[in-house]
Amino acid sequence: MKCYIFITSSIKGVGGNQCYIAAKAKYLESQGWAIHVFNPTYHSKRIKCPIDYMNKFLDDNIETLGVPPFKNPKYIVNWTLDKMLKRLGSVNKYDEIIIESHDDSSSQWGELFASQIHARHYIYLMTEVYRGPGKTYLDKISFYDFKYKRKEIIGCSLTFNRLFEGIRTVSDNDLPGLIMLNEAPIQDICNSQIDNITRKDYNICYIGRGSKPYVENIIQDVGIFASKHIDHSVQFIIVGDLNSRKIQINKILSQNANLNCVELGLLHPIPKSLFDKVDVVIAGAGSARHSADVGALVIIADSESKLSNGLLGYETMNSVFRDKDSMVTSFSDALERVLVDKCYIGKQNRFVPDPSVEDCTQNSFRLYSLSDKSFVYYDKNKLLSGKKDLHAVLCALINNYCPTLVSFMMRLKRK
Repeated sequence: MKCYIFITSSIKGVGGNQCYIAAKAKYLESQGWAIHVFNPTYHSKRIKCPIDYMNKFLDDNIETLGVPPFKNPKYIVNWTLDKMLKRLGSVNKYDEIIIESHDDSSSQWGELFASQIHARHYIYLMTEVYRGPGKTYLDKISFYDFKYKRKEIIGCSLTFNRLFEGIRTVSDNDLPGLIMLNEAPIQDICNSQIDNITRKDYNICYIGRGSKPYVENIIQDVGIFASKHIDHSVQFIIVGDLNSRKIQINKILSQNANLNCVELGLLHPIPKSLFDKVDVVIAGAGSARHSADVGALVIIADSESKLSNGLLGYETMNSVFRDKDSMVTSFSDALERVLVDKCYIGKQNRFVPDPSVEDCTQNSFRLYSLSDKSFVYYDKNKLLSGKKDLHAVLCALINNYCPTLVSFMMRLKRK
């Protein structure tokens, strides 16, 4: 029997990461693999996952996985690894164990756990930002360099160059290949909410989380676009949890009598019929790619600049980062080009649809086969060396039981 272990930051949302894990895990499970999804998601047993399939991994929640191991005292490190081992059970029953991790904290824990259970460990560069507050890639850059030399990091040249900024430059020719990730979030199902949507003159849809750094600009610019076209009705359709943006949404609605908003909340899967009700989608990463897969016009949102990188397939080819052809503008300008000027007419759409989940997974195993064959791991002492953060550890340990107290402590620390 074989075992595939994901170590990731959360299983609670309906972002590209969660959709990707659900799709890949389902496929691997159908091929006879045992699956675990270790995560530090708080309150995991009290609040269910929006993606129903992910609820089977609620017991894989280990709070301290959200704190990089070097910030923990030794006994917490040992406690965390022991808890993972107990969830996994006897290692001897597996012929092969593969660990896949997705960010700085999970990748560092992944290496420690892989060395303990003699597993293969591969890091997927799934994040958009690699420097700044809360990021520890630079603290352990020698670890990532070690994994890179062993061909145990999966990503594209853009993500590698963000990871190794100021240290090394990576070109596509330096990489054994690229994995396209297919989250399969769009399916042909019925949804009464969408059936009841009435089309307006301009129908703009945002798909994604409310916490994304560009969301404030998107909401503001939808309002600006509506104010420029007072003789047309404008509809803003939101797929995702934007409760934290209610004040801003209500503001643009109060300022524009021709604008209305439809909040669909978290949807998984997203009904394909949604795209018959919209003229353009604003999104980034997986949400952008899969919307384009079903024929939608997609304006790319960039997490770094918080601006638009242009129309996918026409003005930019990258759904996550700015590329050399990107047309960087405000979202209101992008909406003007797409909805009013129809800048795509007469141009070839160069967007290449994603391969299937099966093809993506098989390609990942092809890249695994090109990695170093030896079972060698990064030095544990170096991985655990660094300044401890007892405040973060304490928050992680008690957050499941005393969320109100933790919230107070976090506010106190910011003061």
